[in-house]
Amino acid sequence: MVVGQMSRPQFFVVWRITIYNRVDYMPFNNIKLVSLNVNGLNNPIKRSKVVTKLKKEKAQVIFLQETHLPQQEHEKLKRFGYKNTYYNSYRQSQKRGVAILIANSVQFECHKEVSDKEGRYLLIKGKLENKLVTLVNIYAPPGSKKSDYKDLFNLVTQESEGLVICAGDYNVV
Repeated sequence: MVVGQMSRPQFFVVWRITIYNRVDYMPFNNIKLVSLNVNGLNNPIKRSKVVTKLKKEKAQVIFLQETHLPQQEHEKLKRFGYKNTYYNSYRQSQKRGVAILIANSVQFECHKEVSDKEGRYLLIKGKLENKLVTLVNIYAPPGSKKSDYKDLFNLVTQESEGLVICAGDYNVV
């Protein structure tokens, strides 16, 4: 895990993680973050198992990559106790896709949502537990161009407010 702080905004970067315990150095009390490449959630049984595991781990802010779900299937994730579900799907096929799920037990107010057309990233600005935050979820398929990263991080720099939490699967070593 890499953590870096800047004068404004503050950055909290999560590099290809599975599950982290509650983070005490964030300005939030007891928020558990999880980032997971699920490699497809089209199968309802797999979807249920993944959500059951996340609930068992008491995950509260969840970053999913490679969901491979169309819009209507992403909506179904709300039924599992994540009314604050934000997602970006690749509209031309069941590839890629990212989602940010926020448990019902966590107070969140969305101010802005930014995404691309390829289902590679999702940026959400809002208030998490009444504190300004920018949540970014990135899926960079193998072979992604450096210019894609540059454009994305320019966007994050331009759009971010408050604490910035970047999570995802960057497919880099």
